[in-house]
Amino acid sequence: MGFEKINDYIYLTTDESFYDVVAAALVLPTKLVMIDTGIHLGKMKEFREWVERETGKKFAVLFITHFHGDHTFGNQIFSDCRIISPEIQSDYLKMLKEYLTEENIAKEQSHLKDPKALEGFEMTLSTETFLDQFELIDGDVKVIAKHVGGHTNDSTYIYCPSYKALFAGDNLFVDSNPYGGHSSCNPDIWMDVYKEILTLDADIIIPGHGPVTDKSYVEKSLANFELMKKSMKDLVEEGRTEDDVKELFHQRFFPPKDLKNPEDKSLDSGTVSRWYDVWIKGAK
Repeated sequence: MGFEKINDYIYLTTDESFYDVVAAALVLPTKLVMIDTGIHLGKMKEFREWVERETGKKFAVLFITHFHGDHTFGNQIFSDCRIISPEIQSDYLKMLKEYLTEENIAKEQSHLKDPKALEGFEMTLSTETFLDQFELIDGDVKVIAKHVGGHTNDSTYIYCPSYKALFAGDNLFVDSNPYGGHSSCNPDIWMDVYKEILTLDADIIIPGHGPVTDKSYVEKSLANFELMKKSMKDLVEEGRTEDDVKELFHQRFFPPKDLKNPEDKSLDSGTVSRWYDVWIKGAK
């Protein structure tokens, strides 16, 4: 798990052992803001201590981009902070907490390389909620959390116009396939989110997974989504069966990550199925 100082205002931690999931710290005039909390408790605790030591400031607020465990399992490290999320996200976190019995925590741990990653884990919930948008102002710096949907229907981006920085959560995957298999994922809304991001004054874009990028990658991602939608609809118009459409689409846009095991389609099959439901069957 790497720690990185991007500039005087942004610190990142990336967990290479779990799909390069990213969490970030934002340095405000009088306090620190955390954005997502990763999945490794020990490393997140180290990251918090490192950023507070480097900046001489304390964490006071946590924003969450969406409820998935790789972005929220470290919440307990920030249980002394205001934990702010959209109402729908708060509801998801409550359901996640109910799901995470000892047996299911063990299942989650089995997917991680470090057997101690979830040692002492307790699911920590939001303490404050909002509907569409929340603004945090500290001195002359504003931080905006906006509920937008897309990757999941609770997905939220965090935007700091003063620092020209935007934290996209899993509405942006850099150098990896986008995951859109959740039952609430809507790729059309996802594209609208890309279009909205492109209107903002943001030079630094932090994805949910992968390295820091800029608007050029958002433009590239939007173009790829538009191509995927057209290609899927073209396959249907050719008279292909649903199974054929999904298989051909998968081959074209989600090549296997492990060339030694091309049958391992892992998370991508769920994405293709969900997008077929939205783009072809008209699911919401």
